[in-house]
Amino acid sequence: MSIIIDPEIRILPEDHRIYVLHPGRGKLFYNDFIASNSVFLDLPGIQFESAPLEDSEAVRNRIRMARRISGWIRSGGRDGERPSRNPEEYAVMNPSPNPPKVLHAIIDLYGEARPGDLIVVPGRGYNSTVWIGEFVGDFDPEFKVSTTRYPFEPIPARRVAWLPAALAKSQFNRRLVRLMQNRQAIIQVSREEDRREIYNIAYGDYVWGDTSGNLIKVTHDEIDLYDLNKAVDLTNYFASQYIALKDGRLGEFLGLGFHEAIERFYDKRYFGGVNVEIHSPGYFGRPMKVALLAGYVSAMLALSGAGVTAQEAADLQVQNSANSNRSFCDEQLEADLRETMEMYANLHLWEDIICPRREATKNTVGLRTGVVVKKQGRIAD
Repeated sequence: MSIIIDPEIRILPEDHRIYVLHPGRGKLFYNDFIASNSVFLDLPGIQFESAPLEDSEAVRNRIRMARRISGWIRSGGRDGERPSRNPEEYAVMNPSPNPPKVLHAIIDLYGEARPGDLIVVPGRGYNSTVWIGEFVGDFDPEFKVSTTRYPFEPIPARRVAWLPAALAKSQFNRRLVRLMQNRQAIIQVSREEDRREIYNIAYGDYVWGDTSGNLIKVTHDEIDLYDLNKAVDLTNYFASQYIALKDGRLGEFLGLGFHEAIERFYDKRYFGGVNVEIHSPGYFGRPMKVALLAGYVSAMLALSGAGVTAQEAADLQVQNSANSNRSFCDEQLEADLRETMEMYANLHLWEDIICPRREATKNTVGLRTGVVVKKQGRIAD
């Protein structure tokens, strides 16, 4: 009987980037970004024949032209004062040795941001929605958008696929909130803790370099702390189980009582801090210092709650829909899960202890992961 596990775990390259882009003064282009599935800078009428990657007089002339057009439109756009659309007419005799600030934003957005990099767009207020999207494709000089402010002045833009991960600005950590309130046009998120928080929100489970993270949801409207602690215990159990598996001591681990197994094998060195949203419904996200640990924990939570026997799961397959190609991570996760479930198949522990505990977390706090379990072509409950 075939069991298919779809971990939906996003595997990110080590040089993956995250940008925060401010949608213009007063968040003017916020709605334009979402409606057009794209992002751009406040540079009406500007054009690039190719992705701009460095400072040049030609680029500076185009910036001067765009600023003149923008100022003209803001002042009423009288026909007699219509600015020239020839960038060469904006050349200056003695250009500044220092590049204009917007040049860095141009290079970041149109030149260096790559397909799959994340773009974070904050709204105006503290409780406004923050959108997170992925860049789609390389910069295309032919792709331009018209905006509410500049309906007749197309602006070069980058295509974006918005993710179903929008949150209020107030739900991010204080450092990220300050970053979102910074008036700089575009900022690259560099701190590891901030990147992990955004990855958790954007993808749930992910692998980034040799580390990972997962996002576990608690979906009931009213949650008791006692019940939540029991749910956390189960995630700690599966994390400790992975540590025992990799240490070649899985048999010893499964021979212990539930809490004794956690006490003996849980190791704080494998984990980072926990990101918790306490409002019901909410979530807890956890960075992990081993690439496959997050996916393993989420998969075990999904399997134990799917009505699957240990014998059925001993020959499971991993098919990760979050990535186009099957990776080494997918193959290793499949091998780890199979080895684990083969061991469970020789015990009553799975049916007598683990699955009932998992069922309790569903009933009391609505514990969920993003992992999908399919059984005989059907999605398991």
